[in-house]
Amino acid sequence: MGERAGVIAAVTGVLAFVVSLLAWLLPQGDAKSSDVPEQYLGTWRGQVTMTFPDPTREGKGTGTDEITIKQGSIGDTVAAQRAVDWGQEAGCSRSWQLAEVDSDHLVLKAGTTGAPADAPSGQTCLADLTMNVRLAGQARIEIQANYNILGTVTGAFSGSLARQSRT
Repeated sequence: MGERAGVIAAVTGVLAFVVSLLAWLLPQGDAKSSDVPEQYLGTWRGQVTMTFPDPTREGKGTGTDEITIKQGSIGDTVAAQRAVDWGQEAGCSRSWQLAEVDSDHLVLKAGTTGAPADAPSGQTCLADLTMNVRLAGQARIEIQANYNILGTVTGAFSGSLARQSRT
């Protein structure tokens, strides 16, 4: 019986050593996991073209936006979009929640939306938006979003943004 207990103690000791060694050798993950693929993380900047439902605005506007994408899970706020330079036009800034991760793109839903500081009285930024973000190589993303009013697409914006930095 004593010999058997010694063998069991030795095996238990070896197993504990192996488990400790593996825990030390294997990469340690962050406490927080992310659904956002690493390739999307960072700050992106580029030209964005908007189409408007209002024919008095000549149907289009073009400006520069910056989008920062960070780690997060479905339902988390993972992106911030900022209007950088829209000239005479008033660009919108907003946050975005991660709605879906597909094999070739992210789907983001508009969160909080700030009215443009230089917008004419009464002009607001529409909040009912869904944006698709696709990688276009290692240094570019393509964005496409549609404005929906009562379930009808009434305008859109799209653009190609270059990576400015990695997060």
